[in-house]
Amino acid sequence: MPFSGDGSGESELTWGQRNIMRMMQLAGEAVMIGGTVPLEEGTTVEHIVNLLAFIVERNQSLRTRYRFREDGEPVQVLYSSGEVALDIVDIGLDEDPAEAAEAVRSGYEHGPFDVTADWPVKMAVLRRAGVPVYFAAMYPHIAIDGLGFEALVGDLRNLDRDTGAHLAPREGMQPFELARQQQGATALRQSAASVDYWEKMVRLVPGRRFDSEYEPRDPQWSDVTLDSKACHLAATSIAARTGANTGSIVLGAYAVGLAKVSGKSTSAIRTFISNRFRPGLRESVTPLLASCLCVVDVADTDFDTVAQRAWRSQLKAGKYAYFDPRDLLAMFARVAAERGEEVDLLCYFNDLRREFGAPRPGPLPTPEEIEAALPLTTLTWGPHTDVPDAQTFMELNPVPDTLNLMLRVDTEKVTPEEQEVIVREMERILVAAAFDPACPSGIAANATLSTTGS
Repeated sequence: MPFSGDGSGESELTWGQRNIMRMMQLAGEAVMIGGTVPLEEGTTVEHIVNLLAFIVERNQSLRTRYRFREDGEPVQVLYSSGEVALDIVDIGLDEDPAEAAEAVRSGYEHGPFDVTADWPVKMAVLRRAGVPVYFAAMYPHIAIDGLGFEALVGDLRNLDRDTGAHLAPREGMQPFELARQQQGATALRQSAASVDYWEKMVRLVPGRRFDSEYEPRDPQWSDVTLDSKACHLAATSIAARTGANTGSIVLGAYAVGLAKVSGKSTSAIRTFISNRFRPGLRESVTPLLASCLCVVDVADTDFDTVAQRAWRSQLKAGKYAYFDPRDLLAMFARVAAERGEEVDLLCYFNDLRREFGAPRPGPLPTPEEIEAALPLTTLTWGPHTDVPDAQTFMELNPVPDTLNLMLRVDTEKVTPEEQEVIVREMERILVAAAFDPACPSGIAANATLSTTGS
């Protein structure tokens, strides 16, 4: 399908694109985002052709490939015209359209993606007896993040799907303009301030999060999902008492769980921050998510204090999550050289819940409610993977009326048994603190700064 759009040429990468490019290079594969949707009755293939042309023409990130210079430095290459594929998949009358669409989506997610040659949108219409019934689409993260995907979908209100006409101009800064802005004096000052903050935090934490090294399992990265209504209710109760949000409260519980397993009371956790609050970026279709460091000491104190420390640390992280990744890596190298060891910052926390993370309306939960919810907790293992990832990565999933959290660990650093200890300890401390403002963290103080090389 042919497309055309404004702008062409080459440019530096944006900071968000640099983050994702490095993540792809470390993982050895593209990280994809997207999904499947049943099509409403009356939808034609031409409607989807118009949709695909609309999103590609209006968003530079979907008309961009990448080139590597001789020094290995990537640049983004924007095209004003080209052709992009729309796959038409015919399924049998006895096939489940949802299952068939999921198979197509999974094929896009796990299939090869070449940033130098492929367009960053893979899309299919599934037909049964010639009638479009389902839709699947996937996009590499270097083109779009979760909130960018919402901006993309929201912009469809400006498409006349019958004619393909654009009903309003596109809003949101495009990647070329953002890359240019990020090379300006104001953005570089913001980057320098952010890196200064990171450096202060890095110097507060141990060089290594986990001292143990184990024979890694096969696959090496282990996933476990805890689903706990009791945690959801307990976090709501603690939020009402402390003023901290439930995400910060769960982050504090995560810090306690990490301390219990590692024996180190100060946790350095990289939490994900969206930079869409910055001018012109709310509707941009480009990756704007960045991680920033939260440092939470959980020793010899009550959990309310831990939750408030986590909350304050997240607020600061939001301010200092706008930076050039190259400057951050240079700072890491300089600090490592001074200390005689690399600083291990491979624990992550990502709260995906948004509206599901808000406190529930109505009366606060009672102790009896929380007690009754405890037997409902489930622990589910897998899927495991050999795709390289962090030492620990926690994700809070958008599931209503419960706390659904996934913890992935590198089994060379954390055993599956220790992995279970972390999530069980999180539930224990949240439930124990739900109605006890003096509930102790249960973690004793220790040496929080490695002295190796000093």
